[in-house]
Amino acid sequence: MYDFYDLKPRDGPGQVLPTDAINYNGHWLDSEIGGFRTLTVSGRESLSRQLNSPDSSGDGSIYLSSRLESRKIEVEFELDTKTVTEFNASTTKLAAMLYEPNVKIIFNDDKDFHYVGSMTSYELDKPLLTTKGKIEIECPDPFKYSEVRMLQLRSNVATFVDKDVIYPQLPKTIEFVPSANISSFWVSCMSKKITLNETVAAGVKILLDFENLQVKVNDVSRLMSLDLNSNFSDFRIINGAVINFSNPGSYKIKYEVKRL
Repeated sequence: MYDFYDLKPRDGPGQVLPTDAINYNGHWLDSEIGGFRTLTVSGRESLSRQLNSPDSSGDGSIYLSSRLESRKIEVEFELDTKTVTEFNASTTKLAAMLYEPNVKIIFNDDKDFHYVGSMTSYELDKPLLTTKGKIEIECPDPFKYSEVRMLQLRSNVATFVDKDVIYPQLPKTIEFVPSANISSFWVSCMSKKITLNETVAAGVKILLDFENLQVKVNDVSRLMSLDLNSNFSDFRIINGAVINFSNPGSYKIKYEVKRL
């Protein structure tokens, strides 16, 4: 048995924005920058894959492996100001908002998902009161992600159910609180297994933090108790996968749905 929760905060009343207006690190540029207006956005629908395929001794080449390349997003905008003072204030504020790297990036027509990227280039066509410009953003991870969701499990063996999870992916965290004292703990899914060799009392929380590569018992790091054969970095979940836990208790899996 399981319960599903959506942890995304509810949107409050907002200003009407262009369809593909950009939110960079929590800031809607069209709302907060005087005279700024998003014109076009490109790169969100494109995808590139790099192949590792050396030439064969005969015709063609041999496929060995491949990887998705980083995503590059380009935002073209208009800046329409009336005075030099307004122009300077808008460009100064825009540069300050774009300064932070590795931040959440949201678009108005797809608010349920965000990219993580950094501004790599920002320029104006001409230093005029009314001009156009371009912002280039690089996302090392080509996927976009939902807000955090949580699945609460009530059985040692359960099927992970979320039809939105169509790609194998790391969870963010797995929390387990044993209902009785245990001498070790393990969890397995999709032929991957994580084992913690640690005595834990009933009611004490075990946290597997995949985002920060941490294992904690009662909020104290126990990374050294992790079995060396554990698949900590490549543990994956997907809709329909069966998850097995070694001990009875309560379980919570937090994750973000990812999309291309």
